[in-house]
Amino acid sequence: MSGGSESWLDWVFKFINFAVLVGLLIKFAGKPLKNYLASRHKTIKQKYEDAEKALQEATALKAQYEQKLSRLNDEIEAFKKSVMEETEKEKQKILTEANQFAARIKEQARLTYEQEAKEIMGKIKEEIARMTMEKTEKILREKFSKSDHMRMVDEFIEKIRSMN
Repeated sequence: MSGGSESWLDWVFKFINFAVLVGLLIKFAGKPLKNYLASRHKTIKQKYEDAEKALQEATALKAQYEQKLSRLNDEIEAFKKSVMEETEKEKQKILTEANQFAARIKEQARLTYEQEAKEIMGKIKEEIARMTMEKTEKILREKFSKSDHMRMVDEFIEKIRSMN
């Protein structure tokens, strides 16, 4: 038993040594350790709260951005629609202006045609009158003699005298 009691006493001695060591640690290092652990706990708790707060802010921001994104799609569609409407209006404006321009060109062409037709008709009439005069003059020279000329002059003078 002596070997077993030594063993038992060894254990008691080791336990007492351990208890004394823990007691000394608690007495001399307890308060600083307690303060350190409390400070560390406080720091970790603060960081956890900050992380929670940051997570909540990030979640709120995410929700805001998702909302903005959903509105962005609507805004893009509205912008596309607006651009298409503006494009259609501009197209209609251009077509209207082109039609008006074409109408002005047609009207100007018609007026030019009428003016040129009048000029040509005037030239044709002048040419017909000139040719008629030349032909009449030629016929008169061939048909009228000097005596016919004198007779017409005498008749003309007689008519003037009778008027007086």
